[in-house]
Amino acid sequence: MAMFNPRRFAQPDTLKTIEPGRLVAFMGLHREFLEGCGVIFPSNGGGMDCERLATILMNLGDDAPKDLLESLYVIHEMANQDGMDRLLEAAKGQGILIDFAPDSSPADIAVQVFLKDRELIERQHANVFINRARSFLYFQGHAGWRGKFVLPATSALRSLESEMDDWFEERKRGRGCRVFLLDHGRKVNLVVRHGLPFRREGAVEQDGQSGAVYFRPESHDVLVYDRNRDELCIKAGSKAERAMYLALIGKHLFGDEAHFPGDEKYTLEPLRTDMTASLVCSDIDGLAWIKLLEIGIHWGGAHGEMEIRRAQDLLAAFQQRGYLLPRTARLFLAKFQVKFSASKNPRTVTIRPANQAMYTRDDDSLLLEEWMKRRGFIRTAEADGEEDDADFEPVVVGVGNGAGAFGDPHGMAAAPAGGF
Repeated sequence: MAMFNPRRFAQPDTLKTIEPGRLVAFMGLHREFLEGCGVIFPSNGGGMDCERLATILMNLGDDAPKDLLESLYVIHEMANQDGMDRLLEAAKGQGILIDFAPDSSPADIAVQVFLKDRELIERQHANVFINRARSFLYFQGHAGWRGKFVLPATSALRSLESEMDDWFEERKRGRGCRVFLLDHGRKVNLVVRHGLPFRREGAVEQDGQSGAVYFRPESHDVLVYDRNRDELCIKAGSKAERAMYLALIGKHLFGDEAHFPGDEKYTLEPLRTDMTASLVCSDIDGLAWIKLLEIGIHWGGAHGEMEIRRAQDLLAAFQQRGYLLPRTARLFLAKFQVKFSASKNPRTVTIRPANQAMYTRDDDSLLLEEWMKRRGFIRTAEADGEEDDADFEPVVVGVGNGAGAFGDPHGMAAAPAGGF
């Protein structure tokens, strides 16, 4: 079931901001269960006792209906200013009439939309997680594929959910996952809502005694498919989950489990082979200069040795000392400082092969991905003679920061084992 945190929604002051009739209608969806918990529904068209209702909602046990917990979870997630704006805009787009007054609260708007179109509020809730996801791993489709992506039928999504459920259940994460598909033309977003392993937390029972609550937290994974590039970008928690998504998305949406073989997108080899020439950006309007600030080198060996080298201009420092990057060690990280022509202050981009890039700002990716393609940091089909995709618009990716990877003030630091 969803990880419902009642602290925001189940407060008397919040409940009182919901139009009384709507609050009764919303709670009435689970009237029999709530009456068994002590909730008193008005018989004369009046309002509910919000203090009593809040106390009961705050102490829901593991016998509460899953649908009730999920409903409360979605409402409390969307009961904020940003959620209200999203819901009002979406409802207007669908022609759904919302009773919106200057003093309408986010909770009241969320309950209204839920009662009128539950699917709409769930889809907007899924969109929230797309905007939160900022660090993606990129996976190219099979090089030999020449098909055309077609939006899957509802039956295909249900089959996809069923097979994902098998995977999640086998790993003690329960069944009941949902896949929300949001078509934005070139980009197709898929949000996968699923459970995590059970957790136990201490709780105060209704009689004041100490007790425990067992619940299954909820997680949202974000996948974005780029039709033009046949590229799947994944924001998920583990390598095993990503492998599952690659296989099952390939199977159910493309008819081939191996459609996304997991090939690398990014490489740092240009730093090794071209050195300063790899940082040239004079051929890209909008970029003034690029410097290498930091590089991670993996030596391996019996002790898994790694090192981080840093400088204000690392390649210039290497040239001054006649240093060359090692030919055999793996380059696992590079952080660049970038001066945009229209910006006063430089920003950063970090590349972590094979499939991760992190930017200071989302829209930085437009110019920087073009630079990466031209200098060879991105493995592209056009390198093999295929036509370039001129209107490539990368997916939102991670936000970087100005600090070094480990906050080491010196030029080199040893990375902790297992850190990459």
